[in-house]
Amino acid sequence: MEITYGQIVKAINEKGCKTFGDIQRETEAGTVCGCCEDDINEIIKEHAK
Repeated sequence: MEITYGQIVKAINEKGCKTFGDIQRETEAGTVCGCCEDDINEIIKEHAK
């Protein structure tokens, strides 16, 4: 599954996602193997308000 940086940022900004679990539910990112969890958590730190 290919989830882009932009899709994750959009989920944070428009859907209020604040955790890795929120991002998983909204975009399905990190649901296959979870190896991108650290990267997604960094994006959340950068963009979550």
